[in-house]
Amino acid sequence: MVKKSKGKHRLDKYYHLAKEQGFRSRAAFKLIQLNRKYNFFSNCKALLDLCAAPGGWMQVAAKSMPLGSLIIGVDLMPIKPIRGAKSFVADITTAKCRQLLKKEAAGSVFDVVCHDGAPNVGGAWSSEAYTQVG
Repeated sequence: MVKKSKGKHRLDKYYHLAKEQGFRSRAAFKLIQLNRKYNFFSNCKALLDLCAAPGGWMQVAAKSMPLGSLIIGVDLMPIKPIRGAKSFVADITTAKCRQLLKKEAAGSVFDVVCHDGAPNVGGAWSSEAYTQVG
């Protein structure tokens, strides 16, 4: 049986590519691949990234979108600064977060909304599955 490794010993090629190219997560390559196929960043003026930590998708957006575009990331965890993007620590399920986003958007409409989050789960699968659906 092969034991999976973590950190520098990980075997995943996208993990190593992300580190080599300066991306914060290997998930950045998902967004790069989608943009190559659908080219949605070329005319995008405003992007919202929900559950954005550590910021890999915000990095891709900042590199791919036109200069001066609005890029906002929100997460429960702090996100290290990214040139050309703003980030906030907030819970996306609250009215306070929605008010914050409306204020930051200043009347702009988000052309793209990215979301790669999942709820935090513990050990009680059946009760958590029930609350996620409801």
